Amino acid sequence: MRVTRILALTGVSLSLLGISQADIETSFSAGYTSEYVYRGSLFGDDLFDFGIEASGSGELGGLGEVGFTGGIWYASFSGGNELDIYGEVSKDMGSFSLAAGITNYSYFGIEPPVGDDIEPYLSIGTEMGGISLGIAGYYDESDSYDYDLYWELSAGYDVDLGSMTLGLSATYGYFDDEVEYFALSAGLDIPVSDSISVSPHITTTFSDDLGDQTFGGVGVSFGF
Repeated sequence: MRVTRILALTGVSLSLLGISQADIETSFSAGYTSEYVYRGSLFGDDLFDFGIEASGSGELGGLGEVGFTGGIWYASFSGGNELDIYGEVSKDMGSFSLAAGITNYSYFGIEPPVGDDIEPYLSIGTEMGGISLGIAGYYDESDSYDYDLYWELSAGYDVDLGSMTLGLSATYGYFDDEVEYFALSAGLDIPVSDSISVSPHITTTFSDDLGDQTFGGVGVSFGF
C-alpha cells in the first residue's frame, strides 16, 4: 500500500490541468520484504513488489509552482495480490509544505474477497534541525476497513555516510476505532550508478492491539 505518482501515467494532459513548464522524472522500483506489514497490521509473508512513478513540478494557475507525483504499485504476498494507483499535489509554503492526494487500493486472490478502497488524504510537513516532521490524516471512502479516519505522525533523519545514506524514521499511527501502533525503521541507500540504487531496510512495529512485528528486505530503484 503505497502512494506514488499518477498524472503522467494515466495520460492526463498537464496542459488541461493548467500546469505549465513541468519537469518530470520517472523511476522504477522492485523489492522483497520478509513480511507485509501495513500500518502495524500483518497482511502476509514474502512480499514481492514493483512500481513505476513520476514526479515533477510546474506552474498551476494562481497557486504558482506546485509539485506532483503519481504512480502504480503492485504487490504479491502469501495472502494474495494488491494493486495501488495514487496521485498527489503538493505546495511549498516556505517553513512547511502542504500535500493532498488520493489512493485507490485493489485486491486479488484474497479470502474472503475485499472490495476496492479509495482513500483521500491531507498532510503537512516541515523540517527542524535536520529532522523531517509530518502529520497526515486519511479518510476511508469504502467499507473495506474497520475505521473511517487514520492519523499518522512521522519523523525522519538522514545520516550521510559518504557514498551511502542511512535513513532513520519513527512513525505513530492512530485509527478512530482506538487502535494505535508505533514503528521504527532504518534503511541504507547504496548508489550503484547515477541512476540505480540498492536499499536494504529493517522495521520493527509495536502495538498492544495489533501485536509486534520485525521484518526486513531489500529494494532496487532505477531512475530515468
